[in-house]
This record gives sequence, structure tokens and C-alpha cells, in this order.
Amino acid sequence: MSTDEPFRTDYEFLKGVDYIFVSLDRNLSGEECHELAEKYFETHKRMTLPGQALRVDLRPAFRKPLADVAPKFRALSIGHTFTPLR
Repeated sequence: MSTDEPFRTDYEFLKGVDYIFVSLDRNLSGEECHELAEKYFETHKRMTLPGQALRVDLRPAFRKPLADVAPKFRALSIGHTFTPLR
């Protein structure tokens, strides 16, 4: 697999509070997803409508600690597939 190929981790924090985490180096663990979901919960509430997930693009943090990430956010319809821009 090319290092440009993203990893996608889908995570449901609470019923109706869904996240899609995108990273370059690996899939995230359940614990990492939970911590990030808590961290970005207010962003989720501001940016999404019912039936949408918040995509959290962590690719700028390639091989950096997740605590130091400044991700990009995007609301997506649940079930939406995407092709990342390279």
C-alpha cells in the first residue's frame, strides 16, 4: 500500500453522533477514536445535521501525536463514500 493511501476509521460516539477519522499511517484504536470524539464533540454539534457524520481529516498529522493535530473537518451524509484529494 502506498503511503499516500488513507486509512478510514468509522466511529459512533453516541447514537446519531458519528465520526469518520482519516489518517495516513494507520487505523485508529477504539480508545483514540473515543478521545478524539470527545475532543471534537462541540465541532460535531455545530457542523452536522441529523443523518450526517463529521469527517475528521488527520492527515496533516502524519506520524505526529494526535494531541498536536489541527485537523480539517467536513460534514458528510452517513453512508457517503469519498475519494480523498491527493
